[in-house]
Amino acid sequence: MKKAVYFIALLISMQANAQKWDIGVSAGVANYWGDLAPSIAFNETKPAAAIFARYNISTSFAWVNQISTFQLSGDDKNFIYNKMRNLNFSTNVTEYASFFEFNFIKFGPFKRDAKFTGFTYLGFAGFSFNPQTKLNDETYNLADLQTEDVSYSKFSYAIPFGIGVKWLYSHNKSIEASIGFRRTYTDYLDDVSAKYADPSTKTGIGGLLADRSWEVAGERKFKKGFQRGDPGYNDWYMQASVTFSIRLPSKIKCAKF
Repeated sequence: MKKAVYFIALLISMQANAQKWDIGVSAGVANYWGDLAPSIAFNETKPAAAIFARYNISTSFAWVNQISTFQLSGDDKNFIYNKMRNLNFSTNVTEYASFFEFNFIKFGPFKRDAKFTGFTYLGFAGFSFNPQTKLNDETYNLADLQTEDVSYSKFSYAIPFGIGVKWLYSHNKSIEASIGFRRTYTDYLDDVSAKYADPSTKTGIGGLLADRSWEVAGERKFKKGFQRGDPGYNDWYMQASVTFSIRLPSKIKCAKF
């Protein structure tokens, strides 16, 4: 939370005397698309929240810096053709994003007669994640177990893009709704990417979680080199949110004595 406060304070200080800054909060939902979700599983939708600062460059363009937090999850049980693989994961994600918005209708601090506009955005983001799973009510960090004999970073990058609408319902307050997508640069958001490891090298809890087909079939069904995921496609996640923002005053006036 302290980092978030410092983040917004720094941005505001850059233009303290110009009525070009908005600050806001958003609430919504997030979901994931990847090796454990070849299509969207709506039952895996999780809550999401964010805070942001927006610098209105003009009536058409704005620069937004945002911190968001949410959870993603996936489960083979959602897809009948993947039930034998029987893998699942969940992860908490913290995202730090910077992107540019384009308003379809001139909108902002210099255009008060435009109360509505659509907009689109594109930018860059970094995010932290830590895929986990449960077995016998115990939670395990999958990255630490190297289920595919691969070591990967729990921090990655993404390209955020999306569309939305804004409604300026008072002279300095607006409500917005948007849907956005993140094309990530990792295929291990869900801890699944390539091939099964050699079972003889995977003992203990690592072996039990690398190949969980034994929970369905009574024995491990996948040998070394069998396909576990699709390394040709990185993972994605998406967010839908409703936002409240307030425009900061143009200047702070002190009393005269």
